[in-house]
Parts: sequence; C-alpha cells; structure tokens
Amino acid sequence: MEKFIENMCNTVLPGCFNLKVLSFDFGNKNDFLVTVNDSRNFLSFIQEKWDFLCEGCYSDVFHSGFLGSYAFALWFMEFDEDNWFSYDSVHKETEKYLNSYSSVSDRNELRIIKGSFLPMKLDLPVVVDYEKLSVTVWTGELRD
Repeated sequence: MEKFIENMCNTVLPGCFNLKVLSFDFGNKNDFLVTVNDSRNFLSFIQEKWDFLCEGCYSDVFHSGFLGSYAFALWFMEFDEDNWFSYDSVHKETEKYLNSYSSVSDRNELRIIKGSFLPMKLDLPVVVDYEKLSVTVWTGELRD
C-alpha cells in the first residue's frame, strides 16, 4: 500500500489532489473474517470506525485484483473528467496495488460502497487486505 501511495502522489496525481487513507489492522484473523465476510458487519464497521454514513448502502465487491483495478481507476477518474491525469497512468498503479499478492487467499479485494460520500460526494472505495488482515478506506479531494 505504501508504494501505491508514493507512486500515486509523486508520479500520477497533481499537487492539488489530496489523497486520504484510513486504515485499520485487525491483528486477529477471526475478528477480521467476521467483519469482512458479512456485508452488514462490514458496512457497520466502516460507519462506526470512520463515521461514514453507510445505512442503506451496498457494496460492489471485486474479488479479482484485475477487475478491481479498473473499478478503482474509474473512481479516481470520477473526480474531474478533464486532463489532470490519465486513466492509463492511474490504472497502471491500481493494477500493481491490487494484484500484489502471492495467493488468492492473501488477495487485496476492492469493495466500492455505493453512496454519496464527502468530500466529493462519490462512492467509497475500500481495500480488504486478506494477507495483512486490514481494511483501508480511500478518500480524496481535487482542489482546482
């Protein structure tokens, strides 16, 4: 994840893009699995941990890093459909990030919580890292 953030901030995103990362490491495999394997538990966790209003929301789940990389890149493009950065440059980084695992059981799984979340009133991308037993919420803001 750190390499992804570094590459996005230093080579892809313009200086006026504020990328915010909120991450939680479970440390306990059972607690992690109970949270991420049930959609209600997962949405409740996101709401309680970071105060995102998730009532009435649902998630699109991308078990495959290949497919998830396209959805995550699309989320970045939704900020401003002009020429701040290219879809190809964003997709190159999202693909490396979401496919950086050694086995399917250790995957990085993208979940897009469908809703209108601040600051940009977009859906909320969340990466579930099965190897590190962590959940990472991504938000951003383009200040142009």
